[in-house]
Amino acid sequence: MRMKYGFLLIALFVAGLLAACETAPGEITGKVTYSNGRDASVMIKVFDASGNVVHTASSSTGGVYYTGRRIPPGTYIVRAFKGDEQVGEDHEVTVDPDASVVCNIVI
Repeated sequence: MRMKYGFLLIALFVAGLLAACETAPGEITGKVTYSNGRDASVMIKVFDASGNVVHTASSSTGGVYYTGRRIPPGTYIVRAFKGDEQVGEDHEVTVDPDASVVCNIVI
């Protein structure tokens, strides 16, 4: 009887680990530059398919930004802003579980 429950607990534990691995958040990282190649300091906003902002980040004076591993797997639109004005084009990215995707932006 104990062996049966022990096996059941192990099976549930393994299933939980597999589920966690499949849904582990990923990150978006990249560099923002002007068309002349100079680094740009902007606000980055990440939007989900419904148009909701799911994350914001600021690029450094060197133009580099990253979200950290906070973005659930899925497809997103990354946009750069100077104040309230969008600069540059929309960038579609797909975040995989526990992975980093690079999205460089030229404004």
